[in-house]
Amino acid sequence: MRARTLLPIVFAALGCSNTAAVAVDAGPPDTGRADAAPTDIVVASDAGVEADVEALPDAGACTYDAAVEDVPVPPIHTPRWAFEPWISKDISTTADTYAFVDGFRERDIPVGAVVLDSPWETHYNTFQPSPTRYPDFDRLVTDLHTRNVRIVLWMTQMVNQSGYDLETGGDLYMGPAANFAEGLRCQFYVNDGQLYTWWKGRGAGVDFFNPRARAWWHEQQNRVLDAGIDGWKLDFGESYVTGNTVRTAAGDRAHQEYSEAYYRDFLAYGVQRRGREFVTMVRPWDESYQFPGRFFARREHAPVAWVGDNRRDWIGLEDALDHMFRSAAAGYVMIGSDVGGYLDRDDRNLMTEIPFDAVNFARWTAVGAMSPFMQLHGRGNLTPWTVPERAEEITNIYRYYSKLHHALVPYLYALAEEAYAGGPPIVQPFGDMVNWPRNYTYRLGPAFLVAPILDATGRRNISIPTGAWYSWWNQDAPSFAGGRVIEDQEYTNIQQIPIWVRSGAIIPLNLEDASLGFGNASGRGALTILIYPDTSMTTFNLHEGATPSPVTALRGLDSATLSIGPVATPVLLRVRFDPGARAVSVDNARVTRHDTREAFDAATEGFWVEASTRWVWVKLAPSTATRPVRIGL
Repeated sequence: MRARTLLPIVFAALGCSNTAAVAVDAGPPDTGRADAAPTDIVVASDAGVEADVEALPDAGACTYDAAVEDVPVPPIHTPRWAFEPWISKDISTTADTYAFVDGFRERDIPVGAVVLDSPWETHYNTFQPSPTRYPDFDRLVTDLHTRNVRIVLWMTQMVNQSGYDLETGGDLYMGPAANFAEGLRCQFYVNDGQLYTWWKGRGAGVDFFNPRARAWWHEQQNRVLDAGIDGWKLDFGESYVTGNTVRTAAGDRAHQEYSEAYYRDFLAYGVQRRGREFVTMVRPWDESYQFPGRFFARREHAPVAWVGDNRRDWIGLEDALDHMFRSAAAGYVMIGSDVGGYLDRDDRNLMTEIPFDAVNFARWTAVGAMSPFMQLHGRGNLTPWTVPERAEEITNIYRYYSKLHHALVPYLYALAEEAYAGGPPIVQPFGDMVNWPRNYTYRLGPAFLVAPILDATGRRNISIPTGAWYSWWNQDAPSFAGGRVIEDQEYTNIQQIPIWVRSGAIIPLNLEDASLGFGNASGRGALTILIYPDTSMTTFNLHEGATPSPVTALRGLDSATLSIGPVATPVLLRVRFDPGARAVSVDNARVTRHDTREAFDAATEGFWVEASTRWVWVKLAPSTATRPVRIGL
């Protein structure tokens, strides 16, 4: 007799709601094909996510035999590449992935990583690339690395007895995943192999408390790990293993403990197999669909943390900010959201469509750039140049903010390293939780204050902390005093949201052209450091080499005194010095003043004063020693 199960249909929201279900013929085992159609599809409403308690057939004796090893959990680390802008699509192929990446590059929009979301495998979850979608997977990985783009694969901890894709353009699966029966025979699943419906079918959850199950699971990952993938995007399939406790090989465990073991194990084995540059992309605090909010991966197992599945409107933007703020307050470091929002449906009523809103997308893009993690991802599979309205304007805005985020990589990476060593998280919410709604102002490290625009008016009140602050958008404007609320501030230009820079800020940048309004192509291969000296000394630790390299700045009445720690590349200092410099000394010796930017760019060392006289550029050659710099009249 054919087995049947109720499976959640998420209509257009695919990912996690369970407002309807289908009964699917289990069929014969998967043979690696992803193009065969299931039969006997019946629609039924209000299925819920209850486990299927139907008795499973006798799976036979376990023949799996492999050495069991303890995989150490690595210290938390987010590699530098992960701070670059990411892009992602739900449905893709080899040709589409090339076109997706190259479309950004051809439009001069930085891309550091691409996520292959589901479907990419022969079944959920076999770790075997689909031969129809990705027939030469290894070459794709190599080609992307040649483009200096990393590749991350979507994954959960479920192994399916039956599966499906409900997205337009998804795959169809015949029978169980090829590895399902072996896991069942060997008792490698939690709750005695009980089946659960989730948004990709019906399956069982791997038991991460069983050492033999972990070894079996790791062995299967080797196919794509050894091909050179750079990370996993770990979705929340464990939320569909219902109940407060989970039966495991180590006894009953709290569901939260099972959830944390899932994320810990993928990180530990990926880093062991691929090295310190490998990442997992996981949820920190998240509240999506019908599930109550909670923390998913522990912060020490979250090298990249994203708050996902938000709807693409102003409600979704505030939800994303709320989840980011909760995560930052709990000590998560590398956090961000799906730029523009993932869902084009109301997650509480999937029959309600959420239309694309160019203004919301632009505002969200700015928030994404001014977050540690920036990723474009949405059910609409949009690119900036294919949005349904104002495409040219949106492309230009997205280009600017992607370049800003790329420029900020040395700043963000250094702050992450400091945070993992015991410093504060990068995102620091302003005010207490009760005051976050309709505000969501935050510090991005010690340098920036960011106040997102939260509705279509382009206006908001902004609370400014004490101290002196400079406008990011008008860099020649004088500083202004904080410790007050600026009421009804207007930002109707959709390219700009309120961004200020604190007096005393030291901001290392990858500055490779003039897209940010200063600098040019001469910055390629050099480290640019933007400095706003204050009357109190400030320090920033660069992390450009094996050890931290401190930079300090102090402003006097008629001079600014800096020290630049060892840096292996040329250094370009852009220093705010309102009086306008007449002399600059490096290593206590005066250096040449260059009259033009062209002469300054051609020189090995020296200084140049911008026409506004508020900014002084100083060029330093690579050095293994700390170099004192004095700017004065």
